[in-house]
Amino acid sequence: MPKVIVVTGCDSAHYDLVSDLLTSLGEAGREGLAVGFVHVGDGVVPAQIAAAVDDVAHVADSGFSANPPRGFRLACLAIKPRLPEFFPGYETYVWLDGDTWVQNRSGLDQIVESARFLDLCAHPELDPSYYRMTIPSERLLSLYRGLYGPDDAVRHVALPMFNAGVFAARADSPLWPLWREALAEVHDLIARSPQLYYSDQVPLHRLIAGGRLSVHPLRAINNWMVHAAQPGLNLKSKRLVAPTYPYEEINIVHLTGATKDMTFSLDNTDRHTSYRYGAIKAVLAG
Repeated sequence: MPKVIVVTGCDSAHYDLVSDLLTSLGEAGREGLAVGFVHVGDGVVPAQIAAAVDDVAHVADSGFSANPPRGFRLACLAIKPRLPEFFPGYETYVWLDGDTWVQNRSGLDQIVESARFLDLCAHPELDPSYYRMTIPSERLLSLYRGLYGPDDAVRHVALPMFNAGVFAARADSPLWPLWREALAEVHDLIARSPQLYYSDQVPLHRLIAGGRLSVHPLRAINNWMVHAAQPGLNLKSKRLVAPTYPYEEINIVHLTGATKDMTFSLDNTDRHTSYRYGAIKAVLAG
């Protein structure tokens, strides 16, 4: 059995994105890696996804549609902190959100290596190309205030947000029980105040900012947040690159926020594309 498993997950609303991710992972090279898929909901896993993974964990959630909470469905179900429970027997767990895709294998190798050193590795949402972003964002402040109160917000938001869309941790990391415990607390808070927003990333950030978890920071090229800075396109190398010198190749692309469905101008021309894997492949093949 491989020592490392790469896991993603979604419900029926995001099969197309996960299919793109799994295709990209296969084409980048997955030797020595197992691949797992967390299927949320009661339907059948699409054949294209089932054929691209080694193992599937089913998480039924028939009550979500009837009374959806405010927040991401996988966060509400505490999916990410339970990866060793869903896929036991591995030494290292890598999570990739369904709206990511892999441009090359080196990013995954760097993430796995980084997980050796501290409790987890994750991207702190910082890069010179992200200079237009306000830190801390008003969204982060409002989520902190809502869940934990203004004093907690002031105490913790000086540390940049760590993005939970791409991360890795060893099986023996304290991440898993601490994150589950933090999300159970959020579950209780939202049960009493349904207007609050359900987040798994904010409780994770609070654990890091409070000194309860150590973190090895991932560089932006291993979790490039498209909403923060539009990637460049190197037509010679046929790769997406960081938009600032030295124009490093991006290893993992993250279609954060509304960028899943947006189109962008290519290098100030009249050509437009989305940054989905299939769309970028079509541009590069043309």
